[in-house]
Amino acid sequence: MKKSALFLVLSLTMMTSLLAQNNTQLFTAEIKKGDVPQEVLKAIEKDFPKMIASHFQSVPGEIVAGSFVLNGDEDEGNQQTYQIYLKGDHFNASALYDNEGNLVSAREYYKNKPLPEAVAKAVGNLYPGWNVNSDFERITINKNDMTRPFYRIELKKGNQKMHLTIDESGREMTKRMEKAM
Repeated sequence: MKKSALFLVLSLTMMTSLLAQNNTQLFTAEIKKGDVPQEVLKAIEKDFPKMIASHFQSVPGEIVAGSFVLNGDEDEGNQQTYQIYLKGDHFNASALYDNEGNLVSAREYYKNKPLPEAVAKAVGNLYPGWNVNSDFERITINKNDMTRPFYRIELKKGNQKMHLTIDESGREMTKRMEKAM
């Protein structure tokens, strides 16, 4: 009886982990560079000229009312979008393009690089006395053919730490405080 119960528990554990793995890979598929449309490859070169594309994924989705919508595998007429992972000096990025080479969104992670001057000045005006971490994230969202960049940064002052998201004009979007260790 103990062996049956142990076998049942082990079987359920293995099935749960297999189902969890399948759910994380359900909507994406690794593809080769040659399977990516030329329009997308040209757009990558234009948008990220100093970066190297490291791998490519196909994602079933479409743009509806200016926003990206992820489609299920069973949806008829699935349009493909392409998730591209890029590497460069002091930063990594991932970008999502539609099949015509239009940027849907991008996330760029910068290490040891100063913020753009206008953003740094806005942060200094909003939070005088706070120190800006030299690592930051730039998020670009293209909605209704308008590209808007946002910056996620970390600020420190004494034992306080703050995570801030602002747009390129210096308008605060979100703020989260935490105690520094």
